[in-house]
Amino acid sequence: MKLNYQNLSSILKNYKTSQNSFISKEFLVPLEQENQINYKNIVQKDDIVKEGQVIAVSTNSSKSRKFSEDLTFIHSPVPGKVLDIIPVYTSSGKQKFAVKIKFGGEFSYLGKKNTEKSIEDLSSSQIINELIEKGVINTYNLRKIENPGLQIKNNSYKNLVIRLFDEDSFRYTDSLVAKIYTNEIVKGAQILAKAMNCYGILFVIDQKFENKEKLENFNISNLRILQVKTKKSPCGTQKQIEQAFRKSGIKKTSNLDITKNDFFTDSSTLYEVYKAVICSTPSVSHLVHFSGNCLYSSCLLDVKIGTTLKDIVNQIGGFAKEPSVIVINGLIYGNSVESLNVPITKSVKSVEFISKTKITDNQIYSCVNCGNCRYICPSKISPDVLYSYAVNFKEIPEVLKNTVLSCEECGICNTVCPARLPLTKTISYLKDTVCEEKSNK
Repeated sequence: MKLNYQNLSSILKNYKTSQNSFISKEFLVPLEQENQINYKNIVQKDDIVKEGQVIAVSTNSSKSRKFSEDLTFIHSPVPGKVLDIIPVYTSSGKQKFAVKIKFGGEFSYLGKKNTEKSIEDLSSSQIINELIEKGVINTYNLRKIENPGLQIKNNSYKNLVIRLFDEDSFRYTDSLVAKIYTNEIVKGAQILAKAMNCYGILFVIDQKFENKEKLENFNISNLRILQVKTKKSPCGTQKQIEQAFRKSGIKKTSNLDITKNDFFTDSSTLYEVYKAVICSTPSVSHLVHFSGNCLYSSCLLDVKIGTTLKDIVNQIGGFAKEPSVIVINGLIYGNSVESLNVPITKSVKSVEFISKTKITDNQIYSCVNCGNCRYICPSKISPDVLYSYAVNFKEIPEVLKNTVLSCEECGICNTVCPARLPLTKTISYLKDTVCEEKSNK
């Protein structure tokens, strides 16, 4: 399905670099960064904190965790004083507690000259520990965000698959990061490859990617580049990459075989891997693309975690017109928030401010039984039928309920539904329920 969105290459040509956001007076750091991972603050009101200091530790309450010792961390984005622990609404729409920090003091990392480590001097275990301790997250799948160090520690991966564009065609962050920071991404890939001791690396790029030659100079024997068309949306899901790889003929010339059991990641993650391992910098800021017809101009900013949308808007000149909707992480895969007091977290890649004139009717209507969602679904499941059972609180037949495990959560069913039913979110909820039921047996 083709959607009406701006030409990617025309957008990319306007960007040469990113910029650091201004430092706000106060920061709200939510005690949630990854999905289903709860954190407990280890600082209290009136504590003095340093930039990069650990302020929260995971409580291991998530059932996705395999080992009790698998802790992850949240770090203070700035030096300052803890004002309080207060509830805030996050970019996911949930209300969570956050550490409120008043900025003040000397930076430990920002503005300091970094001495880059040599990848050759690092062992696999050192890399894994750095990824865990520095709080890096893998944002390839925004519905299943994990720490890449723990992913590698607790699983065995044969190949590393790197997507250098956004799967949501209304989001441009990964494409921009791939263009501007290609060298850092290559180093990030080398780091993960060494940590995994992987067999092969596959870069998945848009056909018009400008820096292909930099990837080809990557010094590893089993490196391959897969070029794909990105005009269809969504594009770049795990299943779509597997299918594109099989059709490409790369397997015949390289003995490389890409499966769902390989390690999938993106350019945003690799840039954070580079900063954490090579520059020894905790994950206290990351690159976010701000756009929309309510802004005077779009920009790619390196934003401190905990900065509110209100502070960002003030920094970039305010609104040209009042927004009616604020979309986080793209129109297909993202969600909307209502307040400018929402803070930036590690999982926020983009923020779009849209005026009322650009918004279509978002009223949810009754299912019209058009069958569009079933026809378009790449996993061949029945989103409308599953939705009907769920919203009417009916017992779903076991065979039908198990089909949700095939859903790759691409979101394409939402885009073709004339009734605007929240099909993807409903199936995602059912999927979590089925997985929980199976784990309890």
